[in-house]
Amino acid sequence: MEQRTPQPYEFVRIAVMLITLASLALVCFYLVDSSFEVDAATGIRSIAGIMLPLVIGGFLAVFKRSLFEKAARVSPTIAFLLAAVFAVAIMLLVENIELLRAAPIAEIIVAAGLTILLYSPGSMPGFVQSTERSDVWMAYYFGMVSGMLGYIVLIGFPI
Repeated sequence: MEQRTPQPYEFVRIAVMLITLASLALVCFYLVDSSFEVDAATGIRSIAGIMLPLVIGGFLAVFKRSLFEKAARVSPTIAFLLAAVFAVAIMLLVENIELLRAAPIAEIIVAAGLTILLYSPGSMPGFVQSTERSDVWMAYYFGMVSGMLGYIVLIGFPI
């Protein structure tokens, strides 16, 4: 049995996916932590706001996989731009979190982005073969990272 030598593309792909998912997870942890500073009830609502999209996304990934595959039909340029705009919106939400405390809106939106990327086709190296469709998904990942980094470079870190 011959082992396939990983190509540089695969290393970049894995690094970008892990950095993006870790960044979104860190934003989720920050939102929960800052919610518990308000009070326990707000913290629990924050956790529920993060869990809701993850649970719904898991359900859709199992029973309605076609919804995720429709997003793979978008051109890579459009996918990149959509993800970059979404990432800037996330950074704005984090910066203005105190204004949004009435409901866990920021948590739901950040977790929705995390969920979409987490359950996307081609998001798990080794689990899904690298295909043209997963390459489109990589445009979402690159767009998300670029939007967050661009926000930090132009405006600063939102904490």
